[in-house]
Amino acid sequence: MKKYFVLLLAVSLVISSCKKEQIELLTQEVDAHTSLPLFDVFFANDSIGYICGGDKYNKGIFLKTSDGGKMWNTPDSIIPKAAYAQYFFNANEGFVGGYDTWLAYTADSGKTFSAQPSYELETQDISFGDHLHGVRVNGSGYADGKILSTNNGGSSWTTTAILSNGFRCVTFSDATTVFAGGYGVIYKSTDAGQTFFPLDIRGDFFVATDFPSANVGYFAGFQGVILKTSDAGNSFSKVMKENTPFAKREHFEAIDFIDDDNGFVAGDNGLMYQTTDGGNNWEKVKQFTDTNLRDIHLFSATSGIAVGDNGKIFLFRN
Repeated sequence: MKKYFVLLLAVSLVISSCKKEQIELLTQEVDAHTSLPLFDVFFANDSIGYICGGDKYNKGIFLKTSDGGKMWNTPDSIIPKAAYAQYFFNANEGFVGGYDTWLAYTADSGKTFSAQPSYELETQDISFGDHLHGVRVNGSGYADGKILSTNNGGSSWTTTAILSNGFRCVTFSDATTVFAGGYGVIYKSTDAGQTFFPLDIRGDFFVATDFPSANVGYFAGFQGVILKTSDAGNSFSKVMKENTPFAKREHFEAIDFIDDDNGFVAGDNGLMYQTTDGGNNWEKVKQFTDTNLRDIHLFSATSGIAVGDNGKIFLFRN
């Protein structure tokens, strides 16, 4: 019993020694005109931005701002199921994807959409390296995943890989290099998504990724891991370790970097961290909401926007 008490005391001291002073952000909640969950935020430029979300089975919603996120229009129901991901080439043209692999396309800044389902796994993320070459990843839970690619701007999509791991995130780091993350796996392509190969990565459920430059990239895991590469994915290091049994569990959902060094990660119950030195150190943000934050976008090294459940939109800066 004495040994057990000493062990708990030691663990408590270690955890206490790891605690850092929290930083406080200035935040402003913005009206989304909906209480449905918001899953993805994308800005085509400093003024024009889009948010998608909705109810999984019954309604996919889409919002637009023209003033940098201060005001958002009343959401449109562009697809009949939840919209999880989007990618815009510019202020006018882009794709929105969601449940049942519904994929909607607009060429007029969201005024009209053409949409059709393929009734497969839901689209979890979309990315393009240029106007022609794109990749989208599908996933349902942990066990089913698919990678699809296009070389004609999304007019048609080809299944590149069918895997026994659900996928959640994908990004182009340059015009031909693509990274996709999912349940315990990270895959890489060097031919704009035509073929993929697995990297020697195991562990967390990788739910978000961002490559601020061709060589430097980050993956965030649902169980608290953040991985970094500085050599275009040839190697990765942990810049934040996974949850441990004796500490409060933290779950990440989103990550975004404005450059190689400055970034934020966000997650459940308003969780947010900031780094200014490429992930060597992370400062925890003082909680400003208990909402699950599903995505973030940075306007600068110190300001951005976060979206989440219950129709919540927050502008923040420090």
